[in-house]
Formats: sequence, structure tokens, C-alpha cells
Amino acid sequence: MPGTEESDFVANPFELISVDETKTPTGMEGDKWCKYIIKQGDNEIVGYAVGSARKVKKEAKEKVIELNLRRYGKKGPPKPVKAKVKAA
Repeated sequence: MPGTEESDFVANPFELISVDETKTPTGMEGDKWCKYIIKQGDNEIVGYAVGSARKVKKEAKEKVIELNLRRYGKKGPPKPVKAKVKAA
């Protein structure tokens, strides 16, 4: 991956944009439905879930965490680098 693409990738994590109550999607059952939007750069994920806005928001935030962890593969996110201090 070229440097700019990699830095764009790291600089653009997934984030939860909104959670709004909505009507039941066609062909689905249930009373309370919410629509959520997750974005990463120009990419957008639109999802629907049954439950209160509070419950769906919590679940969508968990999805965002999982998506961001998956971006790094099996190694996980990069570890912080400790600065070396020269002895005086």
C-alpha cells in the first residue's frame, strides 16, 4: 500500500454518524426500528435494527469498534512507540 493510501486508511477510522427511529422496512416485522449510518472516509454503511434508539446506538458503536479492529488484521492496531530519551 503506498504511503498516502496507508495514512489515509489510518486517518479515516469508521465512525457512527447517526441513529434515527424509522418505519419498519418492507417485508420485515417488529415495532421499533432504527436506521444507523457508519462512515469511513467516502464509504458509508447504512443498517437497520430492531430496538430503541439507545439500544441500537450501543450496538452500532460496538460494530464500529469491531470494524476498526478488523482494519488492522490479526496483529491488531499499531502499538504506541516510546520515545527514546538520551542520557545527559
